[in-house]
Amino acid sequence: MRIFGRAAATVLAASLAVVAASAPAGAAVDLASLCVAIRPAYVFIAGGSGVVIRPDGLMLTNDHVIENRRSFDVRLGDGRSFKARVLGRDEVGDLALLRIEVPEGETLPHLPLGDSEAVRVGDEVVAVGNPFALGVLDQSPTFTLGIVSAVHHTQGNYTECIVTDAELNPGNSGGPLVTMAGEVLGINGQISTRYGLRSNTGLGFAISSRQIALWLPLLEKAEGGEVNHARLAGVQFESRDRESPASVVVKDVADDSPAAKAGFSAGDAIVAIDDAAVANGHRLAGLIGIYPEGHEAAFRVRREGGEQTIHAVLTAPQRCRTGIDLARPRGSDLLPVVEAVAAGSSAEAAGLKPGDVIVAFAGRRLEFSSRDERRAFDRGLRTSIDVGDIVPVTVRRSDGADGTSEVELRLVAR
Repeated sequence: MRIFGRAAATVLAASLAVVAASAPAGAAVDLASLCVAIRPAYVFIAGGSGVVIRPDGLMLTNDHVIENRRSFDVRLGDGRSFKARVLGRDEVGDLALLRIEVPEGETLPHLPLGDSEAVRVGDEVVAVGNPFALGVLDQSPTFTLGIVSAVHHTQGNYTECIVTDAELNPGNSGGPLVTMAGEVLGINGQISTRYGLRSNTGLGFAISSRQIALWLPLLEKAEGGEVNHARLAGVQFESRDRESPASVVVKDVADDSPAAKAGFSAGDAIVAIDDAAVANGHRLAGLIGIYPEGHEAAFRVRREGGEQTIHAVLTAPQRCRTGIDLARPRGSDLLPVVEAVAAGSSAEAAGLKPGDVIVAFAGRRLEFSSRDERRAFDRGLRTSIDVGDIVPVTVRRSDGADGTSEVELRLVAR
């Protein structure tokens, strides 16, 4: 039997409420009933998965599932088929928001977003998906049970993601990770693999519902386009292996940068962002990585024995040409040699000169074992530096007495 219109959403909500309330406190949830209840909100899309999160047809999936397409034929877990169009894409965060074209007067079964900040390691979760297109056989998604293995994890461009041991495989991408109360805890998108095999090794990664909630308003208004991640421009942090306990120390602040205008100073120790504790540089990068441009973040910092809060508006990265032209490598010496410096550029302001040999860049001594590694460095110099970045550069240059010396420079991208 198929349930149409507003009755579909009403019955699904009632079913989830019954599942959540049917067991006494501490008792196991009836998994069979839970799977039956959440199945209608699942979406088959483009060989992957999705989930309806609002009765008006708003649905989520991964950006890598939709690739560059704008519209789709989708099918719900209850068997009904619809058209869907892309509202917005977050390529970096691997999220895509679509709207299913629902007939006037009808609503769709959906799963509400849960609170990923309240989840605990060990909580049970269910992953819903279409691994290896198995759902094509019986027109039904598959369900796998696991626990939350870790939280606040970074996996590539997934920052602050949830780790689960619920089995995820190709085709699960874009599907929901669901709590025992029938709420979307995250969107499944990556797995850990070994030996080049595209199958689960016991670790799956889901984009958290907290991150999703931050992006929904922008994605819904993106008119099919992309939205941008944010950063705190104009600040350099101490290297990750020299951090103070439970904080990250600001090493340098560029003049007239967004960080300087917000009130940051060298020596500030960041202990929290938006009330989320910052234990180390990985956690700091993870927290900033979930924010869209324009987000005003509250940074709690320790300064001169006290604490204060600095409010800073995060901005989208803006690529910067440093003004450094490198000579083509000759022979076996692959270290970059400055061939020319553009007038008025960031490189000129930093003091770089033609003939300088770059021996360290961004805190890393340069060693190249192949021309491919050197080409990767050259490419990064052109494409990976943003306005406001503070980049320490060490060069080897002639000292005028038939010798050389190393000079440390401070390049501020502008």
